[in-house]
Amino acid sequence: MKWFSSKKIEVLDWPANSPVLNPVEHVWGLLTRAVYRHDKQFQTVDELKDVIWDECGQHSPTNLESLTKSMPNRLCQVIQKFGGTTSY
Repeated sequence: MKWFSSKKIEVLDWPANSPVLNPVEHVWGLLTRAVYRHDKQFQTVDELKDVIWDECGQHSPTNLESLTKSMPNRLCQVIQKFGGTTSY
């Protein structure tokens, strides 16, 4: 945490068992859907790695930033739904 503070990076705390409140979970979801679209099956680990790297390059920092900027809306929905299912 000190490293983040020294770099002026704001760190948000969230519950460990709340993937809807974790933007990284959404990044993994986007990446997984992109890699396996069209029910793609890979013959080798290297083939899979190549596709993962290619797909990582397709996501702009702006797209990823929008996930973190949606946090206030996510939090509000969780509160409004009393911890239940949200649209995220």
